[in-house]
Amino acid sequence: MTTKPQITTVVNQKGGVGKTATAVNVAGALAESGRRVLVVDLDPQGHLTDALSLESAQAPATLAAALTGQWTGPVEELMSVHSTTDAGGAIVVIPNALEMFTVARDLDQMRAREQRLGRVLAGLDDSWDHVLIDCPPSLDILTDNALTVADGVLVPVQAEDSSLKALRLLLSQIEAVDADLRSAPLLVHGLVVSLLRRPLSTLARTVLEQFATLEGLPVLATIPLSVTVTESWRVGRPVVDYAPESEHAGAYRTLAKVLDTARGETE
Repeated sequence: MTTKPQITTVVNQKGGVGKTATAVNVAGALAESGRRVLVVDLDPQGHLTDALSLESAQAPATLAAALTGQWTGPVEELMSVHSTTDAGGAIVVIPNALEMFTVARDLDQMRAREQRLGRVLAGLDDSWDHVLIDCPPSLDILTDNALTVADGVLVPVQAEDSSLKALRLLLSQIEAVDADLRSAPLLVHGLVVSLLRRPLSTLARTVLEQFATLEGLPVLATIPLSVTVTESWRVGRPVVDYAPESEHAGAYRTLAKVLDTARGETE
C-alpha cells in the first residue's frame, strides 16, 4: 500500500480562469473529509497565499531558494499551517515569496531544471494524503516542473472560445512533458468550468457543448459566477467552510472525490 501523496497540478496558461480558487477550495473539501493536504503556491503572483490570508515566506527558507538549491533544509520548514478540521484534516501551504518573480530565469540556467520541484517534494513524509500545485498563468519552466512531478492534472476553464484555444496549447505541452520528462503519462482528470454566468448565453452553451466532445476530458464540475467564492477569498477561508451548504461547496466536494478516488486506485 503506497504512502505517497497524490500530487495534482491545477494548470492553465490562460489567466483568470479560476486556478487558484480551484486549488484553495478543493484543498478545503479534501481537508473537510479528513485529508492532510499540502498546497504549493507556484505562481509568482502569490494569489493562493493571499487567498488564504497567509504571509509571504521570508529568506532563507523559501520555495524559490529551495528550487534553485540555495536552501537545502527540510521541506517542513517551507510550510505554513492554514487550518485543521474536526475530521482530522489539514490545509498546509508552501507560500509565495518575492524571489519567485525571478526563479524561472534562474532555473532556465540549471541542469535538471524540470525536476527541481520534484526534488523539494521528495522530502515529504507519509503523513500527507494530497499535494495540490497552483501554477502560474504561463507554460514556462515552473509549469513544466509541476507537470513533471504530478500524478494528475485539473484544468480550470471558462465557457469562452479563448479557453478552447488555450486548452489545445496546454494539451500539447502535456504531451511534450509526457514524452520528454516522465516515465508514465499524466492523468488529466478533466475540466473545471469556472465563473459560469447564468442563465447561460448562447456562446457559453456552445463552448460547453464543444468541451463535451473532447475525448478523455470530462467536465467534472461547473462553478457558477457568484460572490460566494469572492467573499470566502476575502476572509481567507475555503468555500466549504465559509458557505458549506452552497452549490459551490458541493462542486468542490465533487472534485475532491475525484482526486480521492484517483489516489485510492494507486494504492
